[in-house]
Amino acid sequence: MDLSHYSKLPKVSIVLTTCNREYFFTEAILSILDQDYPNLEIIISDDKSSDNTFVFAQEYAMEHSNIKVVQNTRSSGSAGNRNNGLDYANGELVLLLDDDDVLFKEAISNLVNIYLQHDKRYGIIIANCTRSDDGSLSGRGVDESGEISFKDVLSGRLQGEFVTLFERNLLGRRRFSEERGNMGLLWLRMHKQSQSYYYHKPLKFYRIHADSLSHTLKYNPLLMAKNYEQNILLFYKERKEVCPRYLSELCATAALLYHQGGNRNMAFKKILQSFTIYPSLQALKALFYICLPKTFIPRIITKQIVEK
Repeated sequence: MDLSHYSKLPKVSIVLTTCNREYFFTEAILSILDQDYPNLEIIISDDKSSDNTFVFAQEYAMEHSNIKVVQNTRSSGSAGNRNNGLDYANGELVLLLDDDDVLFKEAISNLVNIYLQHDKRYGIIIANCTRSDDGSLSGRGVDESGEISFKDVLSGRLQGEFVTLFERNLLGRRRFSEERGNMGLLWLRMHKQSQSYYYHKPLKFYRIHADSLSHTLKYNPLLMAKNYEQNILLFYKERKEVCPRYLSELCATAALLYHQGGNRNMAFKKILQSFTIYPSLQALKALFYICLPKTFIPRIITKQIVEK
């Protein structure tokens, strides 16, 4: 995409987080180096890899002056590693990329063009991704380019995987939660601060593979329930006003998770809260399951607020 008509292009910091992914890392970093956008800062944050990933990253840094390689000094895991990379970001705009995903060649130029076309009105620009397993779009809930309201985000309209470019000043000193791994809360706070725009075109290859689903093997219903509690409490009044059904459904899901984790008192408390907010069908189903032994409840597949 031709951006030559703009007098000054903002610096974009791409934070590439990685850990023991030498078989995917090279493809991810090459997709960044292949971007047609000229003003890029690349920060590779390595979470103490035990394979050759860190070595490979250092080799790329020796060949490219705009690459900085740092090791994670925060808590281990995705949130801590992202925060570590963000600590080194100096660009006006930031994009987060996992080491098993690949940016399409004009991804950054497309996102920045939207940012500049609208005179920096939108501090958050979201685009879709292509799934590696079936070639479909990984982000759901919107089917045309346009402004995304805070209500759209609050009500859970956007579901799935997206790629996001955002203004670094929206972060301030805040970072993703490392204690519980609930990274969606920071995105909610940033959407509250800024207008957002959705670009209905895939700009990232979202890889689906065994390792990318490893978080599902660490199924901890009580921890997940606490994550839902955080999500429910944040902007509770706004959600109750603009999307009570969705808020009720969040409470119902938290109830099921509490029940499956053995805390029946909290399960019934969340069901009562769910019915008080909005008597949804999902709340009724959750009540039915809670009245059964927890062994009858299927494993609950849940996903946090859009993270990327």
